[in-house]
Amino acid sequence: MSRRLLAALLLFFSALTGGEAQPLSQRGVANLTAFARLLALVRFFHPSDAVAAADWNRVAVAGISAVEGAEDPAALARALEGFFRPLAPTLRVYPQGQRPEETPAELLPPDGPGPFKAVAWRHFGGHFDSPSKIYTSERIDDRGPPGFGTLVQAIAPGDLRGKRVRLRAEVRAEGGGFAQLGLRIDRAGGRPGFFDNMADRPIRDAAWRTYEIEGDVAPDAERIVVLLVLTGGGKVWLDNVSIAPIGPVNGSGEGALANAGFEEGETGAQPPGWYFPYESVHAGYHLLLRRGEPCRRGGCAEMASDEIATPHIPVPEEVLEADLGAGVAAAVPLALWADAAGTLPHSAPTDAPWLGIDPTADTREARLAAVALLWGIQQHFHPELDPASREWSAALPIALDGAAQAADPEAFRRVLRRLLVPLQDTWTANVTHRGDPPSGVLPVSWAWVEDHLVITGASGDLRPGDVVVTLDGQPASPVLTEAGGYVATLPAAYSGLALDLLATGPVGSRLELGIERAGAEPFKVALVRTAADPPPDTPLAAVAEPRPGVIYVDLRRASDADLDKLWPRLAAARGIVFDLRGPSNVTTVLLSHLAERTARSANWQTPVVMLPDHRDVRWMSTFWTIDAKPPRLRGKLAFLTDGRTLHYSETLLEMVEQYRWAEIVGEPSGGDNGTRNTSGLPGGWKVFWSGQRTLKHDGSPYHGVGVRPTVPASRTLKGIAAGRDEVVERAVAVVGGQ
Repeated sequence: MSRRLLAALLLFFSALTGGEAQPLSQRGVANLTAFARLLALVRFFHPSDAVAAADWNRVAVAGISAVEGAEDPAALARALEGFFRPLAPTLRVYPQGQRPEETPAELLPPDGPGPFKAVAWRHFGGHFDSPSKIYTSERIDDRGPPGFGTLVQAIAPGDLRGKRVRLRAEVRAEGGGFAQLGLRIDRAGGRPGFFDNMADRPIRDAAWRTYEIEGDVAPDAERIVVLLVLTGGGKVWLDNVSIAPIGPVNGSGEGALANAGFEEGETGAQPPGWYFPYESVHAGYHLLLRRGEPCRRGGCAEMASDEIATPHIPVPEEVLEADLGAGVAAAVPLALWADAAGTLPHSAPTDAPWLGIDPTADTREARLAAVALLWGIQQHFHPELDPASREWSAALPIALDGAAQAADPEAFRRVLRRLLVPLQDTWTANVTHRGDPPSGVLPVSWAWVEDHLVITGASGDLRPGDVVVTLDGQPASPVLTEAGGYVATLPAAYSGLALDLLATGPVGSRLELGIERAGAEPFKVALVRTAADPPPDTPLAAVAEPRPGVIYVDLRRASDADLDKLWPRLAAARGIVFDLRGPSNVTTVLLSHLAERTARSANWQTPVVMLPDHRDVRWMSTFWTIDAKPPRLRGKLAFLTDGRTLHYSETLLEMVEQYRWAEIVGEPSGGDNGTRNTSGLPGGWKVFWSGQRTLKHDGSPYHGVGVRPTVPASRTLKGIAAGRDEVVERAVAVVGGQ
C-alpha cells in the first residue's frame, strides 16, 4: 500500500470517528504507550533534517492509527519502525531480545571528501510556543566555532570627541580558551568608527598583566564601548579599567567608567555598572564579582565558562537502547553525520502518512496524540520531574485510556489536567482550548478556613463570613476535593488553586451556593460568572491607614503608577504593610525602595538537555539585580503571604526573605516559582508548565518549600464574620510597635 493511500485512509477514518469515545484494548494501551515513548525520543533527540522540519502534531495524530492495532510485539516493532522511517531511517525497533547486530552504514564514519560533522540536539527547556527567549532547541555539531561570553560597558564620549584615548585594564586568563580586550567607537548613523578587539594578540596569560589599546574618538562619536570577550573554555578576570585622553582635553572630559575597579556590588553577583548580555549566559558563561583570591587586590570581575560552552557531541554509532514497553525496544541514534547538504542519509521527498492529516480537528486520534506529545515533553524537560517516578510512568497509560473514552472536550480537559498532577506544577492547572468561550469568575472571594468554605468578599445577598455548604446541591467539601484532584498537590497552594478552578468558567455560567449564616435560616444564592475581577477578600481599601502612621498597601490592587504617588507618604510612614496574598502587577521598582545597595534575585535554572530522561542534564542559571533608589522606606515593614502567593509574587517575597527587608506575616507561600513554557497540542489544546526550577540564594530548592512566615497568622471564621482581617491586624501590630 502506498503512503499516499495510507494517508487518505487515515484521514477518512479520522473524519469517520470524530471525537467519539472508543475504549482502548489492553494491547492498544500498551502499543500507544510504546508509541508515546518513541515519539518523544525521535522528536527531541534524533537530529535529522526531517525531524527538525516535521509538524509534530500531524506526526503524532497519524501515528495513533498506525500502531494502535498491532497484535503482538513483532507487529508493533514493524509498525513503529516503518512509521518513523521517513524521519529516522537509521532507527531500529525490534521485539525485546532481538536487537539487530549490524549497525546501519550511515552511522559509521563516512567516506568521501567531506567535510563531515557530527550533529546532535541541545534543548534549553525545549522550544515550543512560549514567547520567552529562554526556551530554545537547536542542533549543534562538533565543527562549529566555540562559544563566547562578552562583558560590556558603554559611556558617552563627551569632550573626548575628536581626541585620541587609551583604554587600560588589568587582565588574566586561564583554561582552554582565550580572552580579548576591546575598544569600539560607535558613530552617528551606525557608521563604523575605531575598533580593536585584540584579535591578533589574544590573552592567554594566567598572571595579571596590564593591557592597553589606543584609538581615535570620531568627532561624531555617540558611544565609547569597552569589551571583554572570553572564547571557548576557561576563565578570565578583569580589574582597574580606565579610559583616558592622550593629551589635553578641555572641559570635564567625561569618559569615566562606572565601577571601573569593581569595588561596588555584592560578592557572587554580577558587578553593577557592567552589562552581561543574556546571549552570553545562553552560551554557557557566568559573570561574578569576586573579592580576595583570585583578584590582585580588592574586587575584580570573573567571567567563566561551564559545560554548556563546551558541549559533548555523542558518537553517531553509539546509539541509545531504549525499552519502550509492550515487548519492544529501540536503537535510537542521538547523533548523525552531516555534510554540506544535510544529515546522512539525505532524505528524498516522501509521501509520509501524516501529510494529509488535519491536526486541528477534535478527533479521538487527536486526543490520544495530545496525551502522547504532552507526556513526552514533560518526561524529558520538566525541571522538577523524576522521570523514573512510578506515579509519572503510570500516568501515561491511564491518560491514554481516559483520552480514548472522553465523551466531550470537558472530559478530555480533565484527562490532561490529571495527567499533569504528578508534576506538582501550579502552572499546569491552565489547560485551554481554542473553542473556549470567554472566561469569567464568580463575583465572590472565598477561602477554606477552619475546615469550612467561607465567603471573604462579596456583594448583593452574600456577606463575609457566610459559609458555603453546598455547590449546585453537592456538599462543598467533596466538591473541593474533586477539584483539587485536577491541580498541583503542593500543600500550601492546594486549596487556593482548587477554589480558583471552581470559581472559573464561561462568562454567563451559573453556580448555586447553599449558604449558612449565623442567626439566619439556610438559603441559596445563584451566582453568574462575569469578566470583572472578584471583590476584595479584605475589608480594607487598596490603600488604607489602619493606625496613625501605619500604611496598608494591597499589592494585588496597586500599580507602579499608584506607588509613584505614594512614595512620599510611604517614606514618612513609621510602618507599612504590603499585601502579597496573590498575584501582583507591581514591578521590582518596589524592592528598589527597600534595598540599601544592589541586590539580586533567586536563581532560575533552565534544564539544558542533550540526552533523554534527564541524563547528564546541565543547568543554565540566570538571575537579575536591582539597584537601590530613593526614597528608601525606613519604617518597619511587613509583607503578607499565604498559599496564593505564587510565581512572580514569590520572586518578590523571596528577596524580602533573603535580605530581611521586612517581617513576613501570614501562612507559607505556594512554593512554585519559574517562568512558564507552553505548547499547542492536536485538537486545538494548549497547555502550560514551569520550564525552570528555582533555587534560593543559598542554593537550596524552592519548589515545595516557598517562603515561611516569620510571624504566623491566619484568618478565622469568627473574625471574617465580624468584618476583620486578622492577618492584616497582626501585621499592623508588628510594624506599629505592639
